[in-house]
Amino acid sequence: HTHTHTHTSAPARCADTAPDAGQCQRMQAHAPSYCPLLSPASTSIDAPTTTHHPHPRILFPLRCAPKAATPAQTPIPVSKGCLCPPNHLNLPSPQPHFRQPPPHWGLPGPLSSAPQTLPVPFLQVLNMASGGGVPKLALAEVARKAMQEEMMQKPLTVSERDELIRLRKRVKYLSNRVHELEQKPFSRTGSATSPFDGGSGKRPHRRLSVVTNIGGYLGSSDARLAASAGQEGFTKDELSRLVKTTFDNTTAEDVKGVVLPEIKAHFMGGGEGLANGMGVSVDKGLNTADVPKRRQEFGANVIPMEPQTSIFVLMWDALQDPTLLFLCFAAVVSLFIGVVIEQEPLGWLEGTAILSAVVVVVMVGSVNDYQKESQFRALNAKKDDMTVVVVRDGEKREMSCHEVVVGDIMILSTGDIVSADGYALGNSDLSINEKMLTGETVNKRKGDYQLSADEKRVLRAPIIFAGTFVQEGEGRMLVVAVGTHTYQGTMQQKMVEADAEHSRSVLQQKLDAMTDAITQGGAAFAALTVVVLFVRMWFSFQANHCCKESWDNHVHWSEVLSFLISGVTIFVVAVPEGLPLAVTIALAFSVKKMLKDQNLVRHLSACETMGSATTICSDKTGTLTTSRMTVVKVFCGSRIFSSLDNVALPNPLKIAFIEACVVNTMSKTNLTAGPSHGVPVYTGNDTECGLLVMANTIGTGGGTIDYTSDDMPYKDIRRRYPEDQEGRKQLTFSSSRKRMSTRVKLPNGKYKIFTKGAAEMVTAICTHRVTADGGLEAMSGSVRAEVEAVISSFADEALRTICIAYRDSDTAVDDADEAERGLVMFGLVGIEDPVREEVPDAIRDCAAAGIVVRMVTGDNMRTAAAIAKKCGIIDQTIPMDAQVIDGKTFREKVSDKDNNLIQSEFDKIWPSLRVMGRSTPLDKHLLVSGLQASRLDGVPIQTVAVTGDGTNDAPALKKADVGFAMGIQGTDVAKNASDVIIMDDNFVSIVAAVKWGRCVYDNICKFLQFQLTVNITAIVVACIGSAVLTESPLTAIQMLWVNLIMDSFASLALATEDPTNALLHRKPYPRDQAVLSQTMVRNMILHSGWQLVVLTALIFGLGDVCTGHGDVCTGTVYINNYGSLRSGRPAAYDFNGVPGLCPPVYDPKDSSTFDSSGAPLRAADFCTEAHGGGGEKTQHYTMVFNVFVLMQLFNEINSRKIHNELNVLDGILKNSYFITIVIGTLIVQVALIEIPGVNTAFGCTSLTQDQWIASLLLGASVIPL
Repeated sequence: HTHTHTHTSAPARCADTAPDAGQCQRMQAHAPSYCPLLSPASTSIDAPTTTHHPHPRILFPLRCAPKAATPAQTPIPVSKGCLCPPNHLNLPSPQPHFRQPPPHWGLPGPLSSAPQTLPVPFLQVLNMASGGGVPKLALAEVARKAMQEEMMQKPLTVSERDELIRLRKRVKYLSNRVHELEQKPFSRTGSATSPFDGGSGKRPHRRLSVVTNIGGYLGSSDARLAASAGQEGFTKDELSRLVKTTFDNTTAEDVKGVVLPEIKAHFMGGGEGLANGMGVSVDKGLNTADVPKRRQEFGANVIPMEPQTSIFVLMWDALQDPTLLFLCFAAVVSLFIGVVIEQEPLGWLEGTAILSAVVVVVMVGSVNDYQKESQFRALNAKKDDMTVVVVRDGEKREMSCHEVVVGDIMILSTGDIVSADGYALGNSDLSINEKMLTGETVNKRKGDYQLSADEKRVLRAPIIFAGTFVQEGEGRMLVVAVGTHTYQGTMQQKMVEADAEHSRSVLQQKLDAMTDAITQGGAAFAALTVVVLFVRMWFSFQANHCCKESWDNHVHWSEVLSFLISGVTIFVVAVPEGLPLAVTIALAFSVKKMLKDQNLVRHLSACETMGSATTICSDKTGTLTTSRMTVVKVFCGSRIFSSLDNVALPNPLKIAFIEACVVNTMSKTNLTAGPSHGVPVYTGNDTECGLLVMANTIGTGGGTIDYTSDDMPYKDIRRRYPEDQEGRKQLTFSSSRKRMSTRVKLPNGKYKIFTKGAAEMVTAICTHRVTADGGLEAMSGSVRAEVEAVISSFADEALRTICIAYRDSDTAVDDADEAERGLVMFGLVGIEDPVREEVPDAIRDCAAAGIVVRMVTGDNMRTAAAIAKKCGIIDQTIPMDAQVIDGKTFREKVSDKDNNLIQSEFDKIWPSLRVMGRSTPLDKHLLVSGLQASRLDGVPIQTVAVTGDGTNDAPALKKADVGFAMGIQGTDVAKNASDVIIMDDNFVSIVAAVKWGRCVYDNICKFLQFQLTVNITAIVVACIGSAVLTESPLTAIQMLWVNLIMDSFASLALATEDPTNALLHRKPYPRDQAVLSQTMVRNMILHSGWQLVVLTALIFGLGDVCTGHGDVCTGTVYINNYGSLRSGRPAAYDFNGVPGLCPPVYDPKDSSTFDSSGAPLRAADFCTEAHGGGGEKTQHYTMVFNVFVLMQLFNEINSRKIHNELNVLDGILKNSYFITIVIGTLIVQVALIEIPGVNTAFGCTSLTQDQWIASLLLGASVIPL
């Protein structure tokens, strides 16, 4: 088959006629970038032309070039058009002096005898590579057959397909040889001219290589991907697309319609073709020299964790809170007035106190966030640097998974965690657990795509995803994506997007709105007070009041400035500076206690947000269920046993039954002791582990099992039938047989074969079954009907039904079909991932709390619906078909072709939706987005919590108002995306989080009610003091103590209440409802009103007006109020109430204005001191201060209840913080008034016993309200 030809240099020309429209459309659909040409015999080069091709239209990866171009220098770019004009196709000239190909390149066979016109560029490059010695007829036939199948949509016969496969393999070898020639310059004369450079001395780009041209005709209808990606053949984005396409299309219909055409058209048919396109040898793997370049081009196999935010950045972020920024402004103003303008000795106190509150809030919040993140990282700091086995340079090598690059051939075996995305090579027996990725518990078989006979089920799929687990089997995988380009890595991008969308929490938004309202109200009060003061001043001048007889610059400008200061003071008092501290303390305290309820809170705001949750979108596996496959029913001897503790069968039959189950399991399947007593940890195949647990339970008669012991029943059986027993053989599971068998040799020299598998498949080949007494009966029609009825009933309960069978054999049968004939059915076992015992009660608690639980799972619809019924998620008042939907149907209904949510369509579905099966990450994300955006009339705005454990859940976890990740089974990606980590993976812990969330919300509302009551009272007292008395009855240092009570102490007392079950007996707080409820507003008005009545009576009803000093009037009493205390009010107020008591203005001409010595009766500083009371401490104002503080102290007890509860003392003794703080505050208050020196600093004086009793009674008077 080796011969030479005389080459011509005449350029090939395009056809003069175009193909018919339909044919062009078909060709364009397969390869839109190729140029379809007519290829009559006259355009071929050195090809026999005895006959014409019946379908001469073929595709060339060429572009039409100008006729004037030099053929030898014309490149061969990829075409973008459809038809070439005549005489514009130029090709490089052939080079006749190349090496002759080796003899074994010959392709004998009947196809080579069919003369045929060969595509010009295809034959041209082959001539260039082989010097004309290539069997062009055979290669032309390969191309023709490939195009016949791919372009003309004409199926090949079986023999034609086999021949085509054989020829393709030969041409693959040819392409590798041509590649070797291309890599080094070669010519007979020893020049450095490449055989492909057209004499230019420049090496052509890889995309123009022979491999590309051959690939275009040998199995890939679109080789342009291989041609456009440089040396490796594909870009990282294209390979990531392959992974995503496979993940998003899992049904048989999608595989046939989307995935297979994609792999065939763009990825060279997958498998070895894909490896060839990537420049990788399946047998030898990568060359070590290529690894650095691949790592540079495709990235390293690492998903870097974002560096932990520094404490200083967290502090700066905390300081951006609008309330804190305003407090800082208020503090600066207060410091400026107190230190610069008033120049009071303690003028710095108020501003410093406010700044101190800001510092405490910032420190507590940021330090708590930093600690929680550090705790999370410590929890998540497991060793992810796994050791893997890859093939490089033809040798197996162990290395870190971080060293793997795209193109590596990785060897996988049972127990491995896959560390990169890859394509399974060959007919592997790999069984992969993708639960962490999809939520499905059914293991996936990996290998070239294989559909069931009816093409309704996918039996095998080739893509293996990073993060999944090799349940069983061994095989090879071609790495196609690493690091951030794996499916796990792409989830990080959605998480970043969700981060950008994340807004402030529900309560934070409400508090921001309320703070704005309070700020505006405080500003209005301040402005009103200043206006009143100016009006009062003007009126006093008009009425010729004391010190208002005439304008005195020294006195009255200072008074005007004091008016402005009073306004600012009122404004500062109105600001709820203790609110951020209360929120922070409540959250930080709750976070610590929530950890005891198995909730690790990563973001503090998630606590209170859960209190408003209206919907919980929960995963199924591991959250609602135990994630442990368990045998829940056994059918044996015509009886169904729902409890394994007491299987009423003869003991020999029970022993034989569990032997049949245990012997026929993989040796790597084992049970080990776990952290929970009596609950084993599964190792290996989950289903087989369930059988081992059943064997233990039946073998001990339901007794206690010590999983640390080697005396468990299943281990006893394995010792009797060891793995290395003579004559033992395992016939592994196959998807076609749907069963596995194990042959063991008995002591008598005979053999017993144990079989287990899909119930329908195994029972069909059983000829007998075991009866209840241990005998045998034939599988008659009635018996089969009985068995089929049991299988059907198990299926209705969403149980995975497995048949256990056996047969005796005199000889060692090796053939599986022969070994599994004439089986005897032992019985059936129904296996499920059982619902956690506590989940149904928790679901009922959620329903009572007004929270709808929706199950979103990757499992099939039947299983999902059955589990939802057992959990109590299904609503009996709603039609079943409205509650259950599959992910694909949901996606088609609520999103457009670009996967954008159609809210109007979504709103038609979601109110009744309870279960979504076969869901994808997109479905879950759409569900969360739609719920959050919904604004249906009469339906509360939704606050959505989402649970998840897999990588696929990360976008939805980020999008949700609160994201819960599973601490045990959750992936790192899911945990990083979450707000709360459920340490025990239990749904009950989520309900506990709801309870804590409502408790936090209530505690903050309690403090808010308390502080706003104090603020209202303080503002009104300050307004009255400024507008009527010319000064506040409470000094700056006294207000500092009141603020300390309101801020720190009250925060600790009210924000540390523990949750009660009563919190779950009411509906969630509506998202659009103001944080201040009607009950709270009523309580605040009532309490502050009563306090103002009492304080007003004390300020104006007590205190006799007289001259002199002391606590009791000793001289003339001008105004006799209640009691005998001397007034502590400013003289400017008291003297205006007594005609003639005000000293006259000094007038040298009027003797009534000075005494006999000539000294003025009105001292120079009289008017200045008259507005400030002279700084004297009186029992009158001490009583006012004491009662004000005690009323706030007792009002703390009132504020413990905000929902109209009558008994405010209920549960008070359970909160030691509250008791300690109330008693401690009372002791400090006594010390401030009674200890000499301390009381002077606080502007107080000692009180009598009667005065203390009166103060306590007046303070406690707020409790009945």
